[in-house]
Amino acid sequence: MAALFALDDYYVDDVRAGVTLDQVARRLSVAMSAIDRPYLTDRYDRDTERAMRADPVLVALRDYIDHTARYATPQQVARVRHEDLALFVAMAQESNWHMRKEIAPVWEYLGSRQANSFTPCLTLIDIVDGYELSHDIYSHPPVRRAVKLAGLITVVVNDLHSTRKESDAGVYQFGVREAIAAEEGCSYQEAHALGVCLHNDLLAAFDDQRRDLMRCATPQLALFLNGLEAWLAGNREWHRTSARYHGTKSP
Repeated sequence: MAALFALDDYYVDDVRAGVTLDQVARRLSVAMSAIDRPYLTDRYDRDTERAMRADPVLVALRDYIDHTARYATPQQVARVRHEDLALFVAMAQESNWHMRKEIAPVWEYLGSRQANSFTPCLTLIDIVDGYELSHDIYSHPPVRRAVKLAGLITVVVNDLHSTRKESDAGVYQFGVREAIAAEEGCSYQEAHALGVCLHNDLLAAFDDQRRDLMRCATPQLALFLNGLEAWLAGNREWHRTSARYHGTKSP
């Protein structure tokens, strides 16, 4: 998570850290080489290695993947990489909105944010707990729905808590509230209330999906679904108390 937050702050969001929006997509493309090593000729492998070692964000990303591989199966590492790469693509899309000062339709915004979320962290649940949720189960459409709903819920919570941080960072303001306000023609306060309702509707859909899956879940899937539920609760509490969003010391 620390590596991905560094990527978000130093490559995507914070102009105080040297972010320039016209370079976001390029820097994210280079970051792909940090989490999924390219295989070139000796000369260009050396050039790549120098570039990877010269940037602390890239060092952190490589360490994150290497550390994951110490505890995960190759299949689990591939799953983590897949969700990371989807995250990078969605981050590049968001930078385009920021450059154009464009507010996308709510459906487009939410579709992008479902990938640009904490989903890469959710993929670590079974790795951290020391078991493996197999690829065929993780990719089973009802399970995939639960994971994607969970990812979107985490980032809607992030949107509802991060306005002040992003404003201080000099980021063009465009989150779920702005998308709703533009589409519905309502006030910021009304859009905030609708954003909370959206969060609650998504959470209800996740709860329903989780209950359906638990009826016939394997032991590994049951553990993973319980981990998703716990992660959602922890995510909400962390956003509520974190100094990252509120400028005060976290308990």
